[in-house]
Amino acid sequence: MIRPRLPWLLPILAMAGCAPFEPWFDYNSNDEKIQHIGRIDWKTPDGPTYAYPGVTHRFRCNCTGVDVAFKDLGGGGESNTNWVNIIVDGETKAKVELKQDAELLRGVRGLKKGEHTIEIVKRTGPHAGSVRFLGVSLQGVLVDPPGWRPKKLEVIGDSITCGYGNEERIPPGPDYTGPNTGYHAKNEDVSQAYGTLLGRRFDAEVVTTCLLGAGIYRNVDGATEGKAFPYVYERIYPNREDSEAPRFDTTLFSPDLIVINLGNNDFNVLDESGTPSAPPKEAFQTAYENFVRKLRELYPAAKIVCTIGPTMNDTYPEGRNHWTLAREYISEMVKSLGDPNVLYFAYDTASIPSDTYGEDWHPTAEGHAAMADQLSTFIEQHGGL
Repeated sequence: MIRPRLPWLLPILAMAGCAPFEPWFDYNSNDEKIQHIGRIDWKTPDGPTYAYPGVTHRFRCNCTGVDVAFKDLGGGGESNTNWVNIIVDGETKAKVELKQDAELLRGVRGLKKGEHTIEIVKRTGPHAGSVRFLGVSLQGVLVDPPGWRPKKLEVIGDSITCGYGNEERIPPGPDYTGPNTGYHAKNEDVSQAYGTLLGRRFDAEVVTTCLLGAGIYRNVDGATEGKAFPYVYERIYPNREDSEAPRFDTTLFSPDLIVINLGNNDFNVLDESGTPSAPPKEAFQTAYENFVRKLRELYPAAKIVCTIGPTMNDTYPEGRNHWTLAREYISEMVKSLGDPNVLYFAYDTASIPSDTYGEDWHPTAEGHAAMADQLSTFIEQHGGL
C-alpha cells in the first residue's frame, strides 16, 4: 500500500486564495481498473511481486501526472537495481530507477489534459532482481481500462531476449575487444527488445520469459540437469531453487505463438583450453525436443517457432563452425518432430547491424528492430499470429 499524499492540503489552499490545481490520488496495486500482464506472484504480502522483464501494469486515466510506487528487491548497485518504463499512449515518457530507500517515485508530469493509456513496464530481467508493485499516484483519476489485445505471444530465451545492454552503442574492437563491459541494469530495456516489438506489430499481449546465461541443454556456466532453462521455465522466479519456489499457473496465459531463442549459450561453454565449445549433438537435440513437447502439452493450440541467432558466426571460435552446427542441430530437431505448427527460423546475421553492439556483444535496439523485422516477415509467411 502506498503512503497517501496530503488530501487536506487542497481545501486549505483554496481558502487561502491560491490558484486551483489538480489534486493527486493514490491507487493500490490491486485496484480493479489496473490490468496486469506477465508472470506475477500474487501471494506475496503487500503487493504483487515478480522477476521477469516486460511485466506490465496498464490502465487508463484522466490525468496530467503519474508517479509509481515499488519495492525494489534487488541487491542494489549497477547490476542489481531494477528500472521501469512509464509509457504514455505508446511512447516511453520516463525511465525510472527504483530505490532501496524510497517507494513512491517521480514519474511523468505535464501530460496533456484528457484521457491517456499508461503502461508501467519492468525494463530489467531476473538477474537485476525482483520487484514488488505497490501502486500508482495520479494527478487525476483512473477511468475504465482499455480492452485486452486480441492475440497472445510468449518469447522465451536468454539475455538477448531480455534486451541485455541494448541501450548501449559500442563499436567493435580488434580481436573481439570493445563491448566486453559487464552487465549494467540501466542499459537493458525489454521495451526495445524484439519480442516487445513483435507484440506491437501483431497487436498481441506479450509475456517474456528469459534468463541471463540460459541454455536449452546447458547454461553458459556448463550447468545442465536441473539448471538449464527448461527446468526453470515454470517458475515465477527463475533463480529460486528452493522447494517452495512458486510456479506460474500456465492456464492464466495461453499464447497463440511461442518464439524460442535458446542455444547460443550452449555453444559458449568453455572447454579445457578456455575456448567456447559445442554441446553434444544428441543431448542438445533431446533436451530441445523435450522442451518443445512440454510446451505443446501446456499449450496444445500454440504455434512454436524455434529460432537461432543473431549473434553466432563461423569465424569465432576459429575452426569450430558453431553457427553452422547450431542451425544443423535445431533444424534437424524441428524436422524430426513432424509437427506442422513447430517451425524453424535462423536469422540472417548479415542483415543485423554490426557497426556497434550493446553490452557484451549483444544486439543494440537497432539490432532488435532488425530481428523483429525478419521474424515478423517469417511469421506472416507462415500464417501470421
